[in-house]
Amino acid sequence: MKFLSTILFLLFTANTISAQDFIVKNNDDVIRGTIKGTDYYSVYISANDEADVILPAKDVKNFFWNGNSFLSKGFANGKNFEYRFVKLIELGAVNLYSFGGGTLVPAVKEKKVKFRPSIGIGTGTGNFGGMGMGGGIGVGLGNRNAAPERPAGAPAIRYFIEKPGSGPLQEVPMKAITDEDKTANVKTILLQKLGDNLSLKSKVESSTALNSREVIELIKEYNAAKK
Repeated sequence: MKFLSTILFLLFTANTISAQDFIVKNNDDVIRGTIKGTDYYSVYISANDEADVILPAKDVKNFFWNGNSFLSKGFANGKNFEYRFVKLIELGAVNLYSFGGGTLVPAVKEKKVKFRPSIGIGTGTGNFGGMGMGGGIGVGLGNRNAAPERPAGAPAIRYFIEKPGSGPLQEVPMKAITDEDKTANVKTILLQKLGDNLSLKSKVESSTALNSREVIELIKEYNAAKK
């Protein structure tokens, strides 16, 4: 119920304040301004276009940026439970999220601010729940004339599927062109999540591509049938 209320709040607020980026913190405080970027571990915002602030995923419920909704989700990392942002792709009886891809933190135009973080983002070989992602953000007061560093490159896009009530997030190893040795795994996951719809079950079983575009369309069709 708490997850559902968060989603509804996110979508409602996105529709009513679509002209401005915003962040919803865990205590339901809303920070409005201009979001400068995210490395999916933290989000960087110019609050009310005055003070630059970086918030870690563990302190945030969700944020809305450039027409996209991002949620903070928990992932198991050994004995620890860590939070990362995921981009919402499809919402309904089955949810689909993505992690990574795109430009992380763009260059920032110089201006007077109350707080200027200096940022370093790494995309190493960490062991975050099998994600193959290392890195993080280092925040310092730094020189006011020093803009945040650009990342060397964005992490590869990873996809995660969720059917509320049937277990935790599960990675779907699909791509724009899914590797041949991964299609069987993708098919198994989709049959588990969508297999109660006989028409879609047949489509999944007969497909040989199961690329990201096809899978997104299958999930959209499944959710539409459940409404």
